This record gives sequence, structure tokens and C-alpha cells, in this order.
Amino acid sequence: MKFWDREINQTTVVVSGIGMTTAIASDRENTWQKILQGESGIKFDSELQLPIARIENLDPSPVFASRIPSRSLYLLQKSVLEAIADACLDLPLPNCGVVIGSSRSNQRELELVLDYPDRLQNDNYWWQCQSANLSAQIANLLQTQSPVLAPMAACATANWSIAQAYELIRSGKCAMAIAAATDAALTPLTIAGFQKIGVLAPSGVYPFSHERSGFALGEGAATLVLESYQSAKQRGGKIYGKVLGWGITNDAYHATSPNPDNHMAAIALKDCLMRSQITAEQVGYINVHGTATQMNDAREADLIQRFLPNMAVSATKGATGHTLGATGMMESAFCLLALRDRLLPPCVGMQTPAFDINLISKPERSPNLEYALNFSFGFGGQNAIVAFGQCF
Repeated sequence: MKFWDREINQTTVVVSGIGMTTAIASDRENTWQKILQGESGIKFDSELQLPIARIENLDPSPVFASRIPSRSLYLLQKSVLEAIADACLDLPLPNCGVVIGSSRSNQRELELVLDYPDRLQNDNYWWQCQSANLSAQIANLLQTQSPVLAPMAACATANWSIAQAYELIRSGKCAMAIAAATDAALTPLTIAGFQKIGVLAPSGVYPFSHERSGFALGEGAATLVLESYQSAKQRGGKIYGKVLGWGITNDAYHATSPNPDNHMAAIALKDCLMRSQITAEQVGYINVHGTATQMNDAREADLIQRFLPNMAVSATKGATGHTLGATGMMESAFCLLALRDRLLPPCVGMQTPAFDINLISKPERSPNLEYALNFSFGFGGQNAIVAFGQCF
């Protein structure tokens, strides 16, 4: 019997808290309301000559304080604290698992060494720049003695974080876990790399449109508090919805490009539905990766047309920008907020639809919404899909 079978472990995993820091707004509810209104945090940067989604009104200095040594960590800690407060929890949380993902981690601070080499004279600076430092810092914030993980899977990182936190709870290693992801991707090296492969939009972001020409890099962080249903009920916590299951595969095809045959992406979808014990017909909403590149949107549209025809679909990177490893966590939060409100967000930035799928152009009431999927795909052929459901 496979390890994910419900017969082995009947633990139901729910989401009891959400925190978010985006280029649209600095918190969960304001971000959600602006998404519903179709607002975008993407602005044209005259110096970079590119549209970007930068979080304004933050201290621009490279080091905020000795205990918050990077911009990625600053955004992360802000979202973690909001999620903890939303879940009506108090610090410390010694029995809470920690799974923190990031695509770029503290790369911004490493790049700053080129301009400020004297920073390396600080014995802690090199450690503060390491990828694992993000999860270590949150573990220290929580004062936890539970497992601490730091997945990194390009733009599929956030769904990896949710899957790992989910399995920590399902396996009985802890009754509660923080799943979070963060990225401060507006760095010279990141921008240059994406410019080199021609995926940055020159003017605007138009997902699933004939006009699409690429994405806008952004920054932000999001956090989910996952816990067993029993834990949430015992302490009287609210519940946004259930984490039903996940599907994660890799194309093993190319260093950056996905396999055009979509074979492993289809397996990730089928695995997710199987683990979640739902059918494709039961899915009511899909928040797609939606990068507004020629290749990605066509690939996702093909996947949906083949396996999830007529399902309501929207992409939200036209609002938040592409925050790389963090975006999937934001989009998972949007799935959960859609389930809470039974309200589907629009495909922000869409102009002339290019595909025969059910793209949402304005907020739609969905009184019978029970299940939602979040799609994330990353460089190296990473395919990661997570399913969420109502918790009645």
C-alpha cells in the first residue's frame, strides 16, 4: 500500500491561518480585495525599463536590523507573524513544524557583496546569506523543536513547501506546521538572467492573451498555518479549508524549458487528484501558474483542455508580478480565500483570450465551490499541484 493512502493515516490537514505581503498590499485581506477588483501592483520602472512589482514603503537598506538581515527574511517574517495572529496562536510554538521555501533566498544580499565587499568582514554575514538561514530564522522565532525544512524547487517551491508541511502532519511528526515562501527577486543577476532568455514583459503582463509577451518580476511572501483538523477544533480555531493532496513530478527534459509533451505535468495532476480522492469533474476553480509567456500559458491551456475542460480558471501574476518561489504560496492563499468566500478572482491583466478555456474576466460568485487546484511549474521541469477543499 502506498504511503499516501487514506487507509494508513486518516489525519485531515486544514489551514487555520494566512499571512501575505505583496506588491498590491501589505496584508492578506487588502491583497485579496484588490485582486478581486482587478488591481495590479506592477509598475513600469523607468530605470530598469521594465514593468516590475516592487513592494513600496520598505526600508531600502540591505540590512534592516541585526535579527532581520535580508529583504527576503523581512517579507517572510511579516507574513509569518500575520498568519500566526490570524490563526489565534501565540509565540512560542515549540511543537510547530517549519517548512520555508525560496527560489532566490538571500541572493540579493550576496549580490550586494559586489558593491559592499567589507560586509564579508562580518562573521555572520555569510551565514545570513545562506538559503537555510530563512527557515532557521523562523524556527528561532517560533522556538520550535519540531522538524525544520527548506525546500527549493524554482517556481514550484511554494507547493513543495505545502506538500512537505502536509506530510509532516499526516505522518504524525507534528500536529501543526508553518508552510511559507518568500522571494525578493528584483536583483541585477536575476533580472539579467531572465532578460537573457527573453521572458520578461517589455510593457505589460497579459496572461492567456494573444498580446502576452512575458512576466514582470516581483517580490513578496506568503504563509499558511497547517494543522490537523483535531488540533484546530480542540483549540477553537477557524478553518479556511482542507489541504487534500498534492502531485509533484519532474520532466527530466531540459535545464530550463518544460517538456512540450506535458506528460509529467499530467501525471502530477493525476497524482494530486488521486491523493485528494476527488475527480477532475469535481474541481470548481484552478489558479494557474499563468506567467504570460508564450510557452507556459499554451502548455497550461493544453493541460486544462485535456483533463479539466470547462473548469473556471484565473491567473493572478498580472496583479502580484512573478515572485518566483513565493508566488505559489500567494496563489494557494487565493484558492483558500476563494473557498472561504465562494468567490472566484479574475484573470488580472488578460486582454484578448488566446485559448478555449473558461478564463474568468471579472469576479464570479460560485455558491457550490467545493474544490480548488493551484498549479505551479518551475525551471528544470518542476511540476507541482496542490488541491484544497471546503471543510464542512
